[in-house]
Amino acid sequence: MYVADDEELTEGEHPHGHVTSISVLRTYRRLGIAKKLMLQSQESMATIYRASYVSLHVRKSNRAAFSLYRDTLGFEVEKIENKYYADGEDAYSMKLLLKHD
Repeated sequence: MYVADDEELTEGEHPHGHVTSISVLRTYRRLGIAKKLMLQSQESMATIYRASYVSLHVRKSNRAAFSLYRDTLGFEVEKIENKYYADGEDAYSMKLLLKHD
């Protein structure tokens, strides 16, 4: 998890978080661990850092991760970034607006 601080923001830009990587050991997948990690990080970004949104990239071929982010957590695809990964694979650039109490 990464949250941009005030020194990194341009004028008029709001604090936001970016998920760089999340991984669950294969033998522990499908237990809801990734969902819980994401929900806890989103809550921290919103409450502690007052982030307005969180963004991430996911490989186009990673259907399980894409489904988690879009269908379960409510992220939306902002755009497709061509050849985003070192191996040349495209990525979905995704974003979720965060709610504050």
